[in-house]
Amino acid sequence: MALKKRNAFFTTLLILIAGGLMLVTSVLIYNYILQGVFGSYAFASDGFSLEAFSKIFGADQTKVAILYSKKTENFLPKGSTWIKDNVTAWERYTQGNKFPVTVITEDDLEKGVLTPENYQILIMPSIKALSDREILTIKDYLDKGGNIMATGATGTFSADGKWRGWEYFKEVYGTLFTKETAKIPSPRLLTLKGGSPITFDIPTGYRLKIATWDNMVATRVLDPRTQQLSFWYDFKIDSGLVREEVLNTSGLCYGTYGKGRFVWYGFDIITIVGQREEYLVLDKLIRNSLNWLAKKPSAYIVDWPGNKKAAAIILASIGEEPGNIKNLLPILAQEGVKATFLVEGGLTGTNADLVKSLSAYGDISGVVDIGFMNSVNDTVNKLKKLEVQEADFNNSIKTFKTTTGGTLKGIKPLYGLFDDNSLMAAAASGIKYIITDSLTDRSVPKYVVKGEEAIITVTKTVRDDKEIVGKYGLVEHDYQLYTYLEDVDRLIFEGGLYVLKLHTNFQLKPEYVSVVKDVIKYMKEKDMWITSMPVLYTWWTNNNRVELRVEARGTSRMVIALSNVGNTILKEVLVPVDFTLMPKTYKISTEIINTPLPDTDVNRELRKLTLRIKNLKPSESRIYYIDYKN
Repeated sequence: MALKKRNAFFTTLLILIAGGLMLVTSVLIYNYILQGVFGSYAFASDGFSLEAFSKIFGADQTKVAILYSKKTENFLPKGSTWIKDNVTAWERYTQGNKFPVTVITEDDLEKGVLTPENYQILIMPSIKALSDREILTIKDYLDKGGNIMATGATGTFSADGKWRGWEYFKEVYGTLFTKETAKIPSPRLLTLKGGSPITFDIPTGYRLKIATWDNMVATRVLDPRTQQLSFWYDFKIDSGLVREEVLNTSGLCYGTYGKGRFVWYGFDIITIVGQREEYLVLDKLIRNSLNWLAKKPSAYIVDWPGNKKAAAIILASIGEEPGNIKNLLPILAQEGVKATFLVEGGLTGTNADLVKSLSAYGDISGVVDIGFMNSVNDTVNKLKKLEVQEADFNNSIKTFKTTTGGTLKGIKPLYGLFDDNSLMAAAASGIKYIITDSLTDRSVPKYVVKGEEAIITVTKTVRDDKEIVGKYGLVEHDYQLYTYLEDVDRLIFEGGLYVLKLHTNFQLKPEYVSVVKDVIKYMKEKDMWITSMPVLYTWWTNNNRVELRVEARGTSRMVIALSNVGNTILKEVLVPVDFTLMPKTYKISTEIINTPLPDTDVNRELRKLTLRIKNLKPSESRIYYIDYKN
């Protein structure tokens, strides 16, 4: 009996030991699998980390509070719903981006509910009236690691509605108030800078249309902890020196205060007007802002090769005094750059030898009459029908082929405007790019797919010589050059495409053409990519055929997935990764063995890690894991 009991004891002990070993092994295997998905999260230096598990499997811990300012509401006109409408809009956008949100009031601030532990982000929509104590509470919240998203003239009035001034902007945002924009019948345009965690996935130089129902605020960034991301200045209607006006009219900035962060808009989100695209851009802008405040990493594909600050093309329009085009050719040869020559069909026939000679200095696009409209809102005049435009395009291609032996790949509408019929006609006739004089909503090309064909459209981004020489009457070399360089600097700030358009009867006259060489030299000094339309077309279409997916897994792993959906090998794709907090250490690995690892460039000051992905083949996908520790 004793022997049986002893055997039973040992059997039970062995079962328990074996079970324990199996349990530990199972946990280790499960942890290993999860580490393969979420990175090295589970084992802290002193053992198993339940906190890491909760961060991965729990809900997003970023909680948002929206401050409903009754004090601001009290001094608005009776019956005004301005504050209520703003708060409601922010609730909708915040909830739509999966952040838990609570509306609080000044009474809640008095009770001490605003702490970084309770709410990681505070939204302050059009909060003009704040008491001294509330300002101190918000500063303390920021200083301890809280984050704010603010709009409008924050804190410019006291609690009882008396004018306080703009001191809050200096202290918190690191900016100097410059002006409030006047109310006008038409919307104001706010130009957005590209290449930032707040504006990524938004076309560089995008111009948001904003109604002037309330005065929009313009500032100048003073403190290096703050970054300017936009400007109100509109070169078509505003006066002043461009460089200064760009700096003096910031309408969106972001930065840090103490341990916290802020994003500030100089407008209220309910004032955005326009079509569906404007609201899609606003949604991205808000999502990016909230994600940055929540310290979520982001990544995007750069616009230009070699991570250049901006790009430029030279368009030479041959019209009156066509012989002056010869003044440009030595400059192009000396500087080693190409131009796109805009030639009307009639000139192709009468000056065939001249047109043929231009092919050594660049490419040629045809100027085609597709009809006339005063503007996109013209209800009287219409552009030609699809079949007529297609016939006109084909005739231009045929004429160019017959007289010069070359192939026409670009079209410029004679009167500037084009429509969807133009894009379909271009796709059907083999035209790859359309160049227009009209202003649009961005300072980079627009990528359009019609059927199986990809087309890019390039629009006016700066003042051309018709304005500088013709309209302004500038004839002195230095005055002309200064005006061009102002626009170059503006496009560098935006990160967009500088379109230098020249005419044979203006800037290309013998007495003025030397300015062109100086402009080209300046662009080279500023590290701009000076290219031609065919090269730009190839680059831009290839770049738009890269699909990028970014995913945060847990708190220490980021997944970057790229796919080349085009039909050419991409020699290099640059993907800057913004960590918001630059990690102390990081490691890059791949999902599939033998996937080439990217080269990397680290900029700790900007908290960016740039991946240089080489030779991405057609239909190839690559998935990279970035494991990091702060």
